[in-house]
Amino acid sequence: MKHCLAILLLSLCLCFMSTDAKAHRSDPYLPDADVLLDVGHGGIDSGAIFGKYEEKAMNLAISQKTFKLLKKKGYRVVMNRNKDYALSDDNSWSSGGRHRKDLAQRSGIANTLKPKLMLSMHINAGKPDRRGPLVFYQNQSDSILLAHLLQESLNHLYGTNELPIYGKKYYVLKHTKSPSVIIELGFITNKTDRRLLNNSHHQTKLAEAISTAVQQYFAMIHPS
Repeated sequence: MKHCLAILLLSLCLCFMSTDAKAHRSDPYLPDADVLLDVGHGGIDSGAIFGKYEEKAMNLAISQKTFKLLKKKGYRVVMNRNKDYALSDDNSWSSGGRHRKDLAQRSGIANTLKPKLMLSMHINAGKPDRRGPLVFYQNQSDSILLAHLLQESLNHLYGTNELPIYGKKYYVLKHTKSPSVIIELGFITNKTDRRLLNNSHHQTKLAEAISTAVQQYFAMIHPS
């Protein structure tokens, strides 16, 4: 019930972001957040597509499982969408086209809530033989640490040996002040990854790998 209220309050506060995307952090109507889950795409924006499979749906399913696991571990977690809609629809405060408004809304939410970290959840696309997770980081130490912990945890799940990548070109990473990463959870264009990403059991395994890395990060950066 508490997390439903937090999401409702977040939705209400976003309605008033048209005049100031950086609302005062002491606003009692804004939920506190250890982790903000930035659920990629939504609504008119399906993200990567392969046949009947759409990135936006997989992002949401995996994020919902991650949300539940992190809440169970005691973290305060907020999702910036909990159903299929476009965040750009809520953005009447920034300029640009729909895609730019979507990205600005995501970083605007993060900079308003000021979470301790943000995970931007996505599915990759590429050549059919490319597979496995990739994590992109900001040019700051906490983001780099978080990315390495996540990449190691996801590599273990997939049996891969990737290294995290500096996400220099990504708008959300450049414009979000909190330590943030983009997690590409696998390749929709790879047959094996696509099957796994649409499997509920594997989605839970992904959520477990992510929550384990987040727990390691907080133990190192924010020890109790």
